[in-house]
Amino acid sequence: MHFGKIVKEVAQSNGLSAADFAALLGRTERGVLELYEQSEWTSTNIKAASVILEYDFGKYLNDGFNYELPSTNNLNQREFLLTIRYPKGKGMLLQSWLSKIIVIAKAIGLEVH
Repeated sequence: MHFGKIVKEVAQSNGLSAADFAALLGRTERGVLELYEQSEWTSTNIKAASVILEYDFGKYLNDGFNYELPSTNNLNQREFLLTIRYPKGKGMLLQSWLSKIIVIAKAIGLEVH
């Protein structure tokens, strides 16, 4: 079994280029192309691919390997992580802006952590 080839096939069948999949994984396109070449993946990468592609890659794992795949209930939810770099002196302005975004997110029924 070549895990990289399996994930590549699933990503492409979902219409995702390597660049698209990389953006969703938070990696570079080159990093994803390197993952596609790897026959074995870490559990972290398997879980990330499972969530992003909404595909249960667990069926390809050894039965003796203890790995907790995301539940199908969680596949209906998406998570957006954001990193913001800001210069000194802009912290309070950023904090104010983020608090407004959180209020809006909660008002439209989103879960914020």
